[in-house]
Amino acid sequence: MVAGIILKVMLIIVGVIIFGVATVSLAKKHMTESFCLFWGIVAVLFIFAGILLQPLGWNRIISWSALVITFAGIVSVLIAGFYFSVRISRLMRQITELAIQVSLLNQENEMLLKQISKHEEELNEVESEIHEYEKEYTVHD
Repeated sequence: MVAGIILKVMLIIVGVIIFGVATVSLAKKHMTESFCLFWGIVAVLFIFAGILLQPLGWNRIISWSALVITFAGIVSVLIAGFYFSVRISRLMRQITELAIQVSLLNQENEMLLKQISKHEEELNEVESEIHEYEKEYTVHD
């Protein structure tokens, strides 16, 4: 009975911690909203599991060492998943920033190409005028 109650309490505590860390990560923009929503749902599931589990007779099924090892494994998987969520969120933000920069560079490139074509037209006009003047001077000589 004691192992079951400890499991219930630990599930509730882990759920509250996950919810708090997800909220802080969203506030500090470490994670995107979709990942925070996912972790919020995971937290609520942990809390509900802790509330709804009936640990009667679990002492016969689960030993203390198995409980500790299982809990350590679950916490390790949660920490790794949270770390990957933060890393993927940062990469998504970097991709968005890079896409914006590429768009700005494309706009600047278009503007420069227009300026170049305008200057080429002006240069062609000047060259044609020079050719006309040369024709005038060569005819008069």
